[in-house]
Amino acid sequence: MAARSHPPDPAAAFVREILGAALARDSDCVREQLDLAVGVLTLGACMDEVLFPAMRQLGRWWQAGHLDIEDERLATEAARGWLERLALRAPEPTDAAPVLLACGPADQHSLGLEALAVLLRNQEQRCRVLGPRVSILTLTTAVRANVPGAVVIVSHLRSNRLTATQSLRAASALGVQVFYAGGAFGSPRLRRHVPGTHLDTSLRSACSALLGSGEGLLPG
Repeated sequence: MAARSHPPDPAAAFVREILGAALARDSDCVREQLDLAVGVLTLGACMDEVLFPAMRQLGRWWQAGHLDIEDERLATEAARGWLERLALRAPEPTDAAPVLLACGPADQHSLGLEALAVLLRNQEQRCRVLGPRVSILTLTTAVRANVPGAVVIVSHLRSNRLTATQSLRAASALGVQVFYAGGAFGSPRLRRHVPGTHLDTSLRSACSALLGSGEGLLPG
C-alpha cells in the first residue's frame, strides 16, 4: 500500500523563505513573504505560525554563532516596518477604552507587543504601545492619562520577572485590569503571586482574551 502523502505546510514554507531572505539581507523579500502569508493564511496565523517562528529561529542561529547580529537586526527591522504599515492601514477604532501595551522596566524586546497591537487595531480596538523598558512611573502616568480598559506587561527573561511584577501591581492598584505574558511567567510556579491574567503565547489567543475581558474593550 502506498504511503499517504501529507499536504504541504504553507506556514513552514513561508518561514523557510523568510529565513533565506534574512540570510541574504533582503528586507523587501521578508516583507513580501509576510504579505503573501497573510493572503494564504490570515493575519493572526501569519504572526503566530510564520513571523515569530522565523524570528525565534534567527535568534537561535545568532546565539549559536551562525548568524551576524546585523542580519538578525535587519530582519527584525523589516518585520517592524511591515507591522507599522499594517497599523497605518487598520480601521478606525471605536470609542472603547484603550489597551496599554508595555514591556517591563528591564525588558527591551517589543516586537511581540507591536504585533499584538496590530491585531487589536484590526479589530477596531484602540491601543497604545509604550515600548521597551517602561518604568513604573511612566506606566502609572500613562494609566492616569489614558484611562485604559486594560494594561498588558510583557517580560521575556526570568531575571526581569520581579520588576515586571511590580509594574503589574502598580497598574492594578490604579483600578485597571492587568494582563501579562512572556517567558518570565512561563510556568505556573513563576505566575504565583502575580496579579492579573496570564496571556497565552499565541497572539490570536491573547487578542481574543483582551477583547473579551470586558464590555469597555469589545469592538463595536
